[in-house]
Amino acid sequence: MIRPFIGITTWRRFIDTDLGSGRPAHSLGTEYAAPIEAAGGAVVLLPPTAGVDEVLDRLDGLVLSGGEDVHPSRYGAAPQEGKNYDPSRDGYELALARGARERGLPVLAICRGLQVSNVAFGGSLIVDIPTTADHQPVRGADQQLAARHPITLAEGSRLAALYGTRNRVVNTIHHQSIDVTAPGLHPVAWAPDGIVEAVEADDDWPFWAVQWHPEKMIAPDEAAEEMPLFAAFVSAARERAAEHPAAEKGTR
Repeated sequence: MIRPFIGITTWRRFIDTDLGSGRPAHSLGTEYAAPIEAAGGAVVLLPPTAGVDEVLDRLDGLVLSGGEDVHPSRYGAAPQEGKNYDPSRDGYELALARGARERGLPVLAICRGLQVSNVAFGGSLIVDIPTTADHQPVRGADQQLAARHPITLAEGSRLAALYGTRNRVVNTIHHQSIDVTAPGLHPVAWAPDGIVEAVEADDDWPFWAVQWHPEKMIAPDEAAEEMPLFAAFVSAARERAAEHPAAEKGTR
């Protein structure tokens, strides 16, 4: 069976190492790669770099991962005081999203990835979600990771079909969300407070974008509930790999 080649974007952080403190590093939590590999994908990490077209031409699928905010100037809003932004990551991932759409490349967009996708295609974001029962201000790490709220999936949506239900409980590790949905996308999941929790493409592009973090729901029962999403994405990437000229020649 073909193991499709899946690229996952990274987050530039500054960490302490044996070579000094505050060293720049391209990082990604291991929980992103684990379910992709479990579903049969081969993973490569994608730090911001030149050659977006060359990268995309070698991939069978793309995961736009979570991370810091997209700079609000990208959608006509003002930046928040004290926030750190990464212009190089923004530019790279916006280009990846647009290039993936042009190619029909399967995409799984998670949290920031959903926001990147919406901005890339002409939508906008809520810069800071007002506090509600479902969305609280950013808290301590353990409390934030444990937070949950219900969502409702649209009848007839791909996600509802994948999960086999229209009612789910997901985590909430974000303070931004979609404001105006980009042309070509439509919301398919909402929290009780009205925040958009997932979007899909209007056409048959294999694109799944969720505001929650399925990869961080790692308790056995929750991980099992999230696996259909990763399996569907990797399956679409496998179909693309089977049609790829390099795969047909056995050179990949």
